[in-house]
Amino acid sequence: MTLRLASSNDHLALAIRDHVLPLVRSLGTLENQWGGLRRVTLSMEPWSFSHWTPFKTLTSTEASSPGYRHAVEQQRAGPTLEYGLDIRHGGDQVLGLLWSDDGSFDVSVFERGDWEAQALALTGGSGRSPIEPAN
Repeated sequence: MTLRLASSNDHLALAIRDHVLPLVRSLGTLENQWGGLRRVTLSMEPWSFSHWTPFKTLTSTEASSPGYRHAVEQQRAGPTLEYGLDIRHGGDQVLGLLWSDDGSFDVSVFERGDWEAQALALTGGSGRSPIEPAN
């Protein structure tokens, strides 16, 4: 059994993730798939978001059966954190987060600062910029 010490900031990192992911998914651009991952990016000064998932288009040689995929996943030694989000603010990485469907996660980068409240205030706007602070 692996013991994970929870940082007091983990809940805030997850709240920021949960708030910005819908924006990134709806307003972002699908980048080229790389290494079996699909990456969506969104850039709007001073923000840069990069979100990846394990989903990709299957080739003709890959099995599409969910049972097969599940069996392959069960052969791995440890939990796989297949989803990720990197947030940059003003060019500096302020959040790096990995997670999986089972709820496990790892906060690899979390730089505290004013950007946290600004990120939680972001909303999809109908004005000139695709991301605006909420009023």
